Amino acid sequence: MEKYIRLWSVALLVTLLTAIAFNFWVDPYGLYQTNVGAEWKPHAANQGALIKPYQALRAEPVTLILGNSRAEMGFDPDDPAWPQQLRPVYNLALPGSGTLTAKRLFNHVLAATEPRMIVLGVDFMDFLVASDAREGDPGKSDRLLVTADGQPNKWRWVSMLHDGVSTLASLDSVLHSLDTLRVQGKTGVEHLTPAGFNPGHNYLAMARQEGYFNLFRQRDTENIHSYQRRHRNLFTGNSRTSPEFENVANILSMAHRRQIRVIVLIYPYHAHLLEILRMTNFSELFEDWKRKLADLVASEGRGDATLWDFSGYHEFAREQVPERGDRSTEVHWYWEAGHFKSVLGHEMLQRVLGSSTADFGVILTPENVEKHLQTQRIAGESYRSNNVNSVQQLEHGKFVLVPGSR
Repeated sequence: MEKYIRLWSVALLVTLLTAIAFNFWVDPYGLYQTNVGAEWKPHAANQGALIKPYQALRAEPVTLILGNSRAEMGFDPDDPAWPQQLRPVYNLALPGSGTLTAKRLFNHVLAATEPRMIVLGVDFMDFLVASDAREGDPGKSDRLLVTADGQPNKWRWVSMLHDGVSTLASLDSVLHSLDTLRVQGKTGVEHLTPAGFNPGHNYLAMARQEGYFNLFRQRDTENIHSYQRRHRNLFTGNSRTSPEFENVANILSMAHRRQIRVIVLIYPYHAHLLEILRMTNFSELFEDWKRKLADLVASEGRGDATLWDFSGYHEFAREQVPERGDRSTEVHWYWEAGHFKSVLGHEMLQRVLGSSTADFGVILTPENVEKHLQTQRIAGESYRSNNVNSVQQLEHGKFVLVPGSR
């Protein structure tokens, strides 16, 4: 009996060590940056909160990208628009995250290295809060170098041990390693690059199968239903601030102390999304949000930060969506109304980095914000008069999906 137990123990140990070696070799999440499929990690796309804090430290970025999924899919760290002196670039944006996550990740990177520039994407809907809102739950982030209250995280090693076990010695990691080998080089597979960028290959597959009409209409439907349920406050109580604005202020003030340049970007929402904001009565709050951001960046950035507004009815946002039933026409600049493609991100980067003089994007300041908002109102009226059918479909809720849609 004792010999039988020893044999089983040896067999289990060999199996475990084999699994660890296999997972380390394949590296399905891109955490260890071994050579197998270094550019093709489909399961990394859903594990950003786990792997990106480690990858960001390893990258020692000169430029750091923060924001949500719009930034993760829109700004490629390998984009040729980045000048050599601002490389390497790491995309630390996380889907579904807000300004609290951005602040914590920024402090995490600062504890180990000091970038020269931060690109911070801000999303209007993240700033809509309850009137009695308080600082949000920072969530599980024990793998970060800094705790939620700004202190060194002395228990980080426990999370690192747990992350090592889950990515090397779990059954899920074995299955994900096998799947990583299976899908190598296949198009239409979502993944992250080693620099944290999501190329949107899953969107590409859906667009080819269903057409851009359905991608836009489904997300438009989701957005209009979601926005109708949102809070309608930017500020808490009788104040002129909120936890979301305070998080941005913290990032700006910390960057100023470290002499780090900050570029704050308002995303280039497609005209469909701008119209949904109008239809759901958010237009005035949207403008108030820009006014507050202009004041905040000017006061807390103290010359080291710039606010760029890429929202509005510019030529890219006015791009036509294919007609119902058209599955062959491609939308060049957008996946759907909320997520822009990296080709549009390239145009934005060229603009903010000074390599383009195109009339796209405006630097917002307290001095020019009112004139800018008036210009955008006029542009919106022009868009609606020239796109009557499209606007009427949105207003009347005619979100009809063709067969084969999700």
